[in-house]
Amino acid sequence: MIRGLLAGRLLVGVLCALAGAASAGVQVEAQRSGVEVRLRGISAVDANVAWASGQKGTVLRTLDGGAHWQKVAVPQAAEALDFRDIEGFDATTAFVLSIGPGESSRVYRTEDGGASWTQVLRNRDERAFFDCMAFEGERGWLMGDPVDGRFQLYVTRDGGRHWMLDPNGPPAVEGESAFAASGTCIARLSGAIAVGSGGGVARLHVRRDGDPRWWSFDSGMGRGKPEAGVFSLASTAAGAFAVGGDYKDEHGAGNAVEWRGRDRREPLRVVDAPRGYRSGAACVDRDPSACIAVGPSGVDAWDGTAWTAVEAAGYDAIDLHGDIGWASGDRGRIARVAIDD
Repeated sequence: MIRGLLAGRLLVGVLCALAGAASAGVQVEAQRSGVEVRLRGISAVDANVAWASGQKGTVLRTLDGGAHWQKVAVPQAAEALDFRDIEGFDATTAFVLSIGPGESSRVYRTEDGGASWTQVLRNRDERAFFDCMAFEGERGWLMGDPVDGRFQLYVTRDGGRHWMLDPNGPPAVEGESAFAASGTCIARLSGAIAVGSGGGVARLHVRRDGDPRWWSFDSGMGRGKPEAGVFSLASTAAGAFAVGGDYKDEHGAGNAVEWRGRDRREPLRVVDAPRGYRSGAACVDRDPSACIAVGPSGVDAWDGTAWTAVEAAGYDAIDLHGDIGWASGDRGRIARVAIDD
């Protein structure tokens, strides 16, 4: 792992086949975040604009591709909250989610680039714990750990200004939970919402738009212990891609699966394991899947057939907008990620 902030550039090129015979180089360019806290939330808006979030109420924004990161902390949070997920709409609008039991789980919204923030959701149930969010335009979904046998699922239809608890959240068995490791335990797929779980069992739960039923698939990532399971989901051209492992065994074999998304009878396809536990994944909208996975032990690229090691430095989260994105992690680590066609 990198210790401290890096001043220069770390460019690591690897070849990975994308879209058949085409190839691309994955470049990771370390940047100065200006903070030392762990950053587990990252959101790439476009090639210039991105948001990041983390411990001690930290929220960051860049408008120039990461050359400069500005701290735009939520005043009401001070240093009390850990922001594990951030979703940026544009240069001025973003949502940030904090985790923790009871009222520590909250969502804030800014419409002026972080100059001011409004609390739009606060958990009032001591049994509940927020984990992750996903948006598609004005529609949004927020998942929390199970309460009374179902994962909590909040929904918004007005761009996150108001949220309602959906009583039909994914079903959960005893000991099943979710991981707030990178804000990506939920994903919006084409015409569906998907969530990942771990603990007692490690499953992928999918619900098609207009269908009240949840399809639940064994991910093969379960180890029968609370620290293992599905940690990150990413939408692909064909369905979904998921990674995970055991966060207490960072260098142990990780896990990855693909789901083609045709119907509930189609099982998940277990693919080769990445080099270690992976907490975040993001994919390029191509078929076959082209994805990048990150974890504390490194960065890997998946070309639909095999993994290629990209970098040994660890990150917790990654988000892509087209072929450009960012990764974030411990000690304020942040990097711009580019896929060159």
